[in-house]
Amino acid sequence: MLDENPAWTGQKRHKYEAPSLTSSSDAYGETIGQDNAERPNEIADSPDELADQENDIISEEEFGGCLKVLATRRAPMIVTGRRLDEEHQRELYERLTLYRIKASKLAQGVCIDDQNDVALRKEYSSDNLENLFDYYKKADSVDWYFDRGYCLLADLDDYQSLVLTNGDDGRRFCDWETYRSFFTSYEIDEEYVKLFEEISKKIKWLKRYMEYERASSKWKEMDDRGFCQAAKIAAGFPRMSYKLTLMAYEENVWNLMFDYWQREDIDRLFFEIWKFATKKMGATDKKIDFRAGLVDVCRRNIFPRYRKRMQFALDHSTLSDLESNFDTCVEDIPDDATEDVAWRLITSAVWNKLHKPKMWHQYIMRKMEIAKHIGLGPQN
Repeated sequence: MLDENPAWTGQKRHKYEAPSLTSSSDAYGETIGQDNAERPNEIADSPDELADQENDIISEEEFGGCLKVLATRRAPMIVTGRRLDEEHQRELYERLTLYRIKASKLAQGVCIDDQNDVALRKEYSSDNLENLFDYYKKADSVDWYFDRGYCLLADLDDYQSLVLTNGDDGRRFCDWETYRSFFTSYEIDEEYVKLFEEISKKIKWLKRYMEYERASSKWKEMDDRGFCQAAKIAAGFPRMSYKLTLMAYEENVWNLMFDYWQREDIDRLFFEIWKFATKKMGATDKKIDFRAGLVDVCRRNIFPRYRKRMQFALDHSTLSDLESNFDTCVEDIPDDATEDVAWRLITSAVWNKLHKPKMWHQYIMRKMEIAKHIGLGPQN
């Protein structure tokens, strides 16, 4: 449930805390994970463009006006705890199970237009439909299910009872427990995705300040400026509240920080290690000496951004994820690859093979895709 309280006290933080991204991520590491579908070859933002974005300063008066607008938008859903009676629960389980059966048949190539509820109810008895409700959650490899606990709540509709799984390792999403409990409508989810995209496009200038400590006065100044811009953007989205605006902004900051500290330039670091190690090994030795390459890169001090992370990997190799990430990024490089080919393969692997937890806008994009696929979209 979204706890909405948009009152402004002069301090912006923190009714929604974005997932943490600290140096502890080095200690416990990130393993290879989900398909991120990133594009490493996008044109870099020009310094002039980022400066123009940064210099879009919102006055206190304009900011206050935006907050007043956001304050008029109430929480998307208040759950009272009112439960369905036994008869309506049974009807609900049957209806939701039919959605799962349809999805299973779609996967087998049966067109959704050829799947009729009346015909399906004849094919499956009422008792079987209710029993299948839990079966589909446990037996399917599908990444979604209808939560039985949510289904009991009379305030929620079918879409709001739909939950995505958190992956086999429980690490697919940044904050799965929070995401699954946001009982927003399809229309609100659709608008949130647009808000996040707009914030990501117009407030990416914050990447210029990633190396500042979060407690520093400079970061706080830029962070406040960024949130003022986010509030102005959100005021133009009629369903977006203060809470959702803050969430979109904070997750945008987390996204920028993750890419800055975990991805950007790490391809060059891995390439330098690969180049040193392969040249030192000669043509007959197939085992890359990661540590020797890392020592060489540290000695040359060509990647100051990753100095602490590299030193941590040298001092605590069993706790660091740097070597395992390197192995992932070089595993597809042929023995006879040129340096240009090796660099391209490493760059692609950094952005597409290394694990990056997904955020809420990605959660709801997938949820909306499922809803439309099984006929649970707003038109239904």
